[in-house]
Amino acid sequence: MRARSLILATLLAAAPAFAADTAEQHPAHQHGAASLEISLEGRTLQVALDGPADNLLGFEHAARTEAEKQTLARAEQRLRQPAELFATPPAAQCQAQPPKIEIKLPAAGSSETHSDVEAEWRWECARPEALTHLEVAGLFTAFPRLKELKVQVATAKGQQSAVLRPGAARVKLAS
Repeated sequence: MRARSLILATLLAAAPAFAADTAEQHPAHQHGAASLEISLEGRTLQVALDGPADNLLGFEHAARTEAEKQTLARAEQRLRQPAELFATPPAAQCQAQPPKIEIKLPAAGSSETHSDVEAEWRWECARPEALTHLEVAGLFTAFPRLKELKVQVATAKGQQSAVLRPGAARVKLAS
């Protein structure tokens, strides 16, 4: 009996740490909203998207039907087309590099309800000083369930944050 009490006390003491660790692995997400991190270092512009799969797919489970499988394939294809999602000033002469896309959906039959999309795009810019802004209207157009982007920007000139929406989808990169 004493051993059982000791085990129970240990488990209860560890519960807050376990809950914090679980929260880090699966942060709460808000449907319609995602985060966008933008950095400009030297000639490299990098953009990272993180948000619920529902924003891009309309569902958060393993694709079950043929229609869901097509939606998943179409979303992944769109995410691989940075020129359709973002626009840089032509004077910056930016060339897109191959993106990294990860759509994390629970396995079929899983009770897991957390799913998200992580995407990273990179551009090499011949004239980064001309990179004054980034248009993300194409992201909202391609994924109409996406209503808000919480943006963090880091450049040699400093850091800033912004909230973008479909009607206001330009983020300044230079002050």
